[in-house]
Amino acid sequence: MLPLKKLYIFVSHFLKRVGPNKQAKKKGRPRKYEDALIISLWLFQILNNYSYRETLEKAKDEGFNVPSLCDYHYRVKQLDDELLKSILEECANLLLEDKQILCYIADATGFGFGDKSPTPATPKLNWERGTQIRTVQSHVRLEVIIAVDENKRKIITAVETGGPYESEIEMLRKALKKLQPQKGLPFITDKGYDAVDIIESLLDRGFEPAIRIKETMRMSIRHPLRKLSNENWKRYGKMRYRVEQLFGSIKQK
Repeated sequence: MLPLKKLYIFVSHFLKRVGPNKQAKKKGRPRKYEDALIISLWLFQILNNYSYRETLEKAKDEGFNVPSLCDYHYRVKQLDDELLKSILEECANLLLEDKQILCYIADATGFGFGDKSPTPATPKLNWERGTQIRTVQSHVRLEVIIAVDENKRKIITAVETGGPYESEIEMLRKALKKLQPQKGLPFITDKGYDAVDIIESLLDRGFEPAIRIKETMRMSIRHPLRKLSNENWKRYGKMRYRVEQLFGSIKQK
């Protein structure tokens, strides 16, 4: 597992490189501890599946001057989403250096947090419907694009988040803008992303679109780009399970 000190060095270097203009400045309490420390602690906490209290105790053992539990929790809630996404993308670039990428895969999933999450222990959403569910602010949608390298490692290259009923296609459109052009690599998704403009966007970036196309006995595939995508799906679609494995690992933590 990546040591806290190395995480801190990486985050500090990244924040210096992006400069103060890209670092969000939210209103709130005066900041005694730098963003680099808070972000490093939070990443360390997630990677090790620690609690907030355990994270601070481990950091103290490594010689860091850390905030109180209350202040640390407050600062984590104040972290800027776009800055965190940029750090993730930077990590992906470092991990993919000199690696041969086999394909890209995209998919979306949902997460529920707090006492309103639809779990066996708190099944509130099992009976709420329609506009009542739409008011649940603790449920989020997550769109993920991963790269699979020659060693079959799954590396997250771009993410987008949204509310409970956020359109998966809209989130993918935003996430695609963050990808570097890749010549001839398959881009695999399921039929929830069956849209001609998505296929065109992938082709413009050099990808081979491998989107599963909606088809029935009464509705055949007519558009040439959708036909192309469906043929690629038949060749590469069997690799889509890797993103499901990733979601399973994340939700277990």
